[in-house]
Amino acid sequence: MKLVMRLTVAVLAFAALASTAPADLLVCSINGDRILRFSETNGAYLGDFVPAGTGGLNEPQGMEYGPDGNLYVCSNDQHAVLRFDGQTGAFIDAFVPPGSGGLNSPGDLEFGPDGNLYVSSYGGDAILRYDGLTGAFIDAFVPAGSGGLDQPAGITFGPDGNLYVATWTNGQVLRYNGQTGAFIDIFVNDPANLYPAIGVRFGPDGHLYVSGGLFHRVAKYNGSTGAFIGLFIPTASGGLYGAYGFEWGPDGRFYLASYGGNSILRYNGTTGAFIDTFVAAGAGGLTQPGMILFTPRSVTGNVELGDYDPAKVSQVPVSLKVYKAGKLVRTATLTLDENGNYTLPNVVAGTYDFAFKASHWLQVVVRDVVVPKEGLTGLDVSLINGDIDGDNEVTLFDFGALVAAFGSVPGDSNWNPDADLDGDEEVTLFDFGVLVRNFGAIGDE
Repeated sequence: MKLVMRLTVAVLAFAALASTAPADLLVCSINGDRILRFSETNGAYLGDFVPAGTGGLNEPQGMEYGPDGNLYVCSNDQHAVLRFDGQTGAFIDAFVPPGSGGLNSPGDLEFGPDGNLYVSSYGGDAILRYDGLTGAFIDAFVPAGSGGLDQPAGITFGPDGNLYVATWTNGQVLRYNGQTGAFIDIFVNDPANLYPAIGVRFGPDGHLYVSGGLFHRVAKYNGSTGAFIGLFIPTASGGLYGAYGFEWGPDGRFYLASYGGNSILRYNGTTGAFIDTFVAAGAGGLTQPGMILFTPRSVTGNVELGDYDPAKVSQVPVSLKVYKAGKLVRTATLTLDENGNYTLPNVVAGTYDFAFKASHWLQVVVRDVVVPKEGLTGLDVSLINGDIDGDNEVTLFDFGALVAAFGSVPGDSNWNPDADLDGDEEVTLFDFGVLVRNFGAIGDE
């Protein structure tokens, strides 16, 4: 069964500052089999981020950026989760191959607190869990029909760590233990406002918001009790026709897909008052907009390469490894500008460890970095020079390597670029001076 709404036209020593780099708004076109990109600033169409049918994309639904900075998309009619380059939209792979673990018409997905990927199997009445690094099937985290689960659509992990699942057919949001998948309760039971219940998100105020598709509204519920608070977006407000996916934008406003209106509407993020039509009907050929997503912000900072020619820092690649909850989730090679500045794009909000390493410099690990939704600037590090042999410490072995290359220049048989510590293209007493100053230093693990 396809999940498609058929509408009848009826602790750190650095300055943690928000990044100002612009984000884009990505919108799934369900019947167009594509993902469109619009300007965060004015809603202008910027092109197809994922062109129609790329990688077999068929009826795209839920999508999310992963910890690796790439985009993961539910390909509903393909029964798969596809992965695309987070910057270019190029197809990478079927991260969850068609039908893996019994996946049937995936509707939404989310990376959980444990780093694994959770996917609502609309046609299988279950929530399936996959390894967040490999895509390998782990288990049916919520078994078929648990707690009366019927045609699960949107999913989200709440502030309490539990999993909340919107059900398409009966206007409910079910709650499950976020560690075991055990059914807890029917958190929201409101068929009068939710048919079908599609998108589900906790807002900045801690309350739960659910889109009621064919009722053309978004309802608001107490984030602790599930009690109905009121209609956040009243019926058909601003011309809303078919309430589907929604997000709070970087500007704090509320963006909502109008499925039947082929547009994206914008509302006050606190009151729900209509502001404007942010993406005009049919812009860029948009039809049947489903889930929407703002691209993540960047992490920026500066890398100081100790005891090195400042004019050459842009020629030195810096290896970066990013860990989340102890798991390696991303690797990147940073390109520095002439001042040693770098940008790491598409970093999803969360807490990470960042490990920086360059060829003959010791590794520095900055731990427990909290990256907010707005991105982060000022993640600066200073690397200690002298690790010629690459073992992450400056010892007599490095002196031995330098002695072996002493007096050499590029082209000599004994030339070792890693022994040219100061970057002047010859191994001299100046390089010995660097080793002496840093002798005994050990990098972070």
